[in-house]
Amino acid sequence: NMQCEIEGFEHIYVAVDAGSFPGPDWKPNQAHMADLQAVAAVKNLLDSFDGKPATHTFKYELACIIDSNDKGTLAFRNEKRTLVIPPCRILHKTKELFEWWYLKGYRNP
Repeated sequence: NMQCEIEGFEHIYVAVDAGSFPGPDWKPNQAHMADLQAVAAVKNLLDSFDGKPATHTFKYELACIIDSNDKGTLAFRNEKRTLVIPPCRILHKTKELFEWWYLKGYRNP
């Protein structure tokens, strides 16, 4: 369900490919969506250990820069809007910067 619960099982929550979620036909199944679902799943799991009901949900959101090694195209979609920015060099550099920033948290210090 939208709280990332496996219904019928206590303290079991999933994200992305591990579950089958309700939502729009265009719902993404990518890293950004995994982040959003994982946050809801963890918060609900911690609440369940304290005897609280699962109340945390996630919003469907597609956000990516499609990179061609010298230019990037931004694609964004949520339930309210769709945005596509044509290929440009600044989006290629933006993706490089974002990847560096995002992955630094997973690299050894």
